[in-house]
Amino acid sequence: MKDQDEFVTGDKQVGKNWLILIFLYLLLLIWLEPLIDFLLTLNPPDKELSAIKAFNQKKTYITTVVFGIARSLPILLFLWIAYRIFLSERIPPKDMRLPFTVKLIKGQQAKMAGMSMIALSLLLLFRELYMLVNA
Repeated sequence: MKDQDEFVTGDKQVGKNWLILIFLYLLLLIWLEPLIDFLLTLNPPDKELSAIKAFNQKKTYITTVVFGIARSLPILLFLWIAYRIFLSERIPPKDMRLPFTVKLIKGQQAKMAGMSMIALSLLLLFRELYMLVNA
């Protein structure tokens, strides 16, 4: 006979905290470009066409780098959670509270899931790094 499945219950307060963090991240993404525009226009370029083109290239480069770093933040969070899953060999990791109820997975299955999550997040991080280098 199969053992009873074990569940880890969710915590509503953690769900609220996660929502706050998600909306703060989205707010950061929305305000990044206007913030970059504001900071770059503190010293406006000359009225010559070449100066305006150089200013536009500078803005494009800075925006690409800043948005690349901003896109990397959730990937780094995913990598951190995957690393914790890999070390603890259980999903969810030990001492981690989630906003929803999940089935507890232990042992080799959890370790393989952690390794695949690490591989996926490293692939995405290397893609972001490649995009930043080619900017």
